[in-house]
Amino acid sequence: MARTRNEGTYLAARDKLLDVAQNLFRERSYGAVGLKDILEESSVPKGSFYHYFDSKESFGIAVAQHYHERELEKARAFLTDPSLAPVDRLRAFFEGARAEMKQREFAHGCLMCNLTTELADERPEFQEELASHWRAMVETVADCLRDSDLDQIGLAHLTPEQAADWLMNSWSGALTRMKASRSDEPLALFMRTIFKS
Repeated sequence: MARTRNEGTYLAARDKLLDVAQNLFRERSYGAVGLKDILEESSVPKGSFYHYFDSKESFGIAVAQHYHERELEKARAFLTDPSLAPVDRLRAFFEGARAEMKQREFAHGCLMCNLTTELADERPEFQEELASHWRAMVETVADCLRDSDLDQIGLAHLTPEQAADWLMNSWSGALTRMKASRSDEPLALFMRTIFKS
């Protein structure tokens, strides 16, 4: 008689693999982390890994999805907060991300930025996946901006979608510079530029 799978245990082990890989990919890079590193850190047997994923690439895409879902959930919590005016929601969103970078001592950056830089040019499957994640994040920011006076952030000449795209592009660039300098200054400059304070 076949043994039935304990769904809770199965999903917990899968999430552990994704969480461990997310941190390792962020600290080192996708290319620098082997399955052996992930399995040792997560204490999941090698044979079990292939119950969840058929290759490192499919696993990497699942890690990107896992990270994206959590980041999108955090973004929506800030950007749809009815207790704040739209521009204050936007400020809270970026300040929340900035606080997370401070906790990481301004190292490692954003996993989406890192994976995009490392993999989008070389791997079509990653490119497509990552592009869809960026679109979803931009759309979430744009939803907030539709209720905003874009003149308050100096972007009244753009549509909400264009303004959201520009903000995410600028923030991503600031995160890249942050990693190079290991300092808050690029993020602080972004905040001063957009929010004038």
